[in-house]
Amino acid sequence: MVTAPELLVVVGAFLGMEGISYLAHRFLMHGPGMGWHRSHHVPTEGAFEKNDLYPLTASSLAISAFALGTWGPQVRPLVLVGVGMTLYGLSYLFVHEVYIHRRLGSGTWKVRVLERLKEAHRVHHLFGGEPYGMLLPVVPRALRERAAASTRDPFAERARVSA
Repeated sequence: MVTAPELLVVVGAFLGMEGISYLAHRFLMHGPGMGWHRSHHVPTEGAFEKNDLYPLTASSLAISAFALGTWGPQVRPLVLVGVGMTLYGLSYLFVHEVYIHRRLGSGTWKVRVLERLKEAHRVHHLFGGEPYGMLLPVVPRALRERAAASTRDPFAERARVSA
């Protein structure tokens, strides 16, 4: 049975990953790591893109937390951190890859809260800046208004190349 403090560690790690994801996306992926990330912002062919190396790297960090957390009771909280990181990664996989980019199929189903996240991510793809967050994106009003005036659909552009 999971105790309340253990659950807090898992939830804290999950929420902390959104901040880490934001910082990595803003300062690494749109900075020195753009060589990998560019593949996500331009139409590419095939099932995989260089940008997929980022979640692979993050998952190796979660695996490391799990492994280190088994070394003894003093470091057991690292297992809980690994659980929170993994849950964030699964959420990110579903929201970003499956729902927004439809990389595992071209479903047409819609979920209202996920449509809001999709629109926020569209703003990012339209202009290449904010929002960098995925599950709790903050879209400045000026960008929302600018995006509302645009009919461009960057997701459809990617889908045409992948088809």
